[in-house]
Amino acid sequence: MKDARRGALMTQGIERLEIPRGYNTRLDPMPRLILFDLDNTLCDHATSRSLRVRHAFAPFFANETDLGQAVQEAVTRSMEGTTHFPGILEQYGADANAAEAARERYVSDRYRGLELYSDALHTIEKVKQVASIGMITNGPTDIQQPKIDLLQIEHLFPFILISESVGIWKPDPAIFHMALEKAGIAAEDAIYVGDSPVADVPGAKAAGMRSVWINCAGINWPGDEPPDIEIRDLNELLLSLGLAP
Repeated sequence: MKDARRGALMTQGIERLEIPRGYNTRLDPMPRLILFDLDNTLCDHATSRSLRVRHAFAPFFANETDLGQAVQEAVTRSMEGTTHFPGILEQYGADANAAEAARERYVSDRYRGLELYSDALHTIEKVKQVASIGMITNGPTDIQQPKIDLLQIEHLFPFILISESVGIWKPDPAIFHMALEKAGIAAEDAIYVGDSPVADVPGAKAAGMRSVWINCAGINWPGDEPPDIEIRDLNELLLSLGLAP
């Protein structure tokens, strides 16, 4: 695929895309609607996940080094779920009973350490000065709604679409179309800000919106068609909108 954004950089045979960065690329025209993802976009789900896994595994490790390695393996293998816990714990001599106990500790401590990113509230308030906003988040309602309540952000958004509640999950463009209808704004006048190369960027683009990929980890783009802009944090979103962080 030919694209001016695709560089000729090759590392170990893997093409690296040169995606415009938000700190020096202006979103033009200015969007009239800015839709946000929740996990790893506004709140630090990745850190919370690591803390939860550590809490779940801790009783079964006497050695801090082994515990740290097991936690890292667990969060690297999957950012969701517990089905991989038995296999990981077995490597360190834990039995099936320990794996079940770890699973119970994990699911009963769902929001350990979960916080908004430090720039999230400021970004939301600044963005609201120039555009309408909304949120689309994937996940079960009984997990996402308490999370939103804990973070105390529901009042900041005119509408929040939780995938299970509306019966549509990203990357299905229908959930993006639903948000556009609620806002009364056309797709070409909207952007979606999210971290997932699987759910967020392709879903938004399929709906006819521009996509902004928040890449906190600084990884190479792993998907197919790239986002319109890459940002490393929410301050870069403000810069791409011509707003002072």
